[in-house]
Amino acid sequence: MKKFTKYIAVFILPIMLLAVLFEVLIRRIPNDYGYKKSYLDHHAKEVNILFLGSSHVYYGINPKYIKSSFNASYISQSFDYDLEILKKYSNQWTHLKYIVIPVDYFSFYGRLENSPEAWRAKNYRIYYDINTDHKIFNNTEMLSNKLDINLSRLYNHYLKGENDISCSNLGWGSSYKAINHKDLVKSGATAAARHTAKDNLQYPTNVHLLDEIIAFAEHKNIKVVLFTSPAYRSYVSHLSKKQLNTTLSTIKKLNTSHTTIKYFNLLQDSSFHAQDFYDADHLNEIGAKKLSLKMNVLLSKI
Repeated sequence: MKKFTKYIAVFILPIMLLAVLFEVLIRRIPNDYGYKKSYLDHHAKEVNILFLGSSHVYYGINPKYIKSSFNASYISQSFDYDLEILKKYSNQWTHLKYIVIPVDYFSFYGRLENSPEAWRAKNYRIYYDINTDHKIFNNTEMLSNKLDINLSRLYNHYLKGENDISCSNLGWGSSYKAINHKDLVKSGATAAARHTAKDNLQYPTNVHLLDEIIAFAEHKNIKVVLFTSPAYRSYVSHLSKKQLNTTLSTIKKLNTSHTTIKYFNLLQDSSFHAQDFYDADHLNEIGAKKLSLKMNVLLSKI
């Protein structure tokens, strides 16, 4: 039995050591989450306008066109993570005047941990020091990603010199290029179906979370600006009227109960055209510039 145990140990120990080595090496690869944390660690006190939310803002708002702003949004980032980012730097928002958050068709109906993008939660824990879940796999890169993905990341970084940073120095996601645009008709139907909720289970929690964000801002005399992101007509035409109307009526109620917030519905804004979209619900760099300049004007009038 002792000999068998020894053989097992000899077999397992190198695998464990290799896994630990891979974990360390992967964590050293620069990525957007670590970059945004580092930026806010050093510059939160200088930010006047903070953009939060999901991919619609990540790809749609370029702070280059909005003075003293930073884009702290990310793909599938839900209200709970928006709130945690605000709380994390609570004592450093000394110059923050506006918090801008998208409230889109899907915003009240899902959270990161319940989405196909749930694997991203580990990035907040590992690189942002934010933990809103208790899944043990989210403590490590090696347990939360498939081996081939991790090996590819290691190869790309240590042998090809690439990294996982895809945002600009002010947090804008710059990879949705007009030249690589998707089919707007097909992507509209697909995205609308993906964003249409099967139930309302997450709705009360998300309304409460947004209310908490507003309360946080009011306590610090920071204005909250809510907006619904522009989308192409093929996306809008496939939306559930019930879900969309509930979203809009909920925003109206929040707007009524909190006189400090402003709301702009840009879902069908006529100034956005086909050439502005990467796919039916995400802007490309042309559309991002247009939305950023428009947002700059809207904020200046508040």
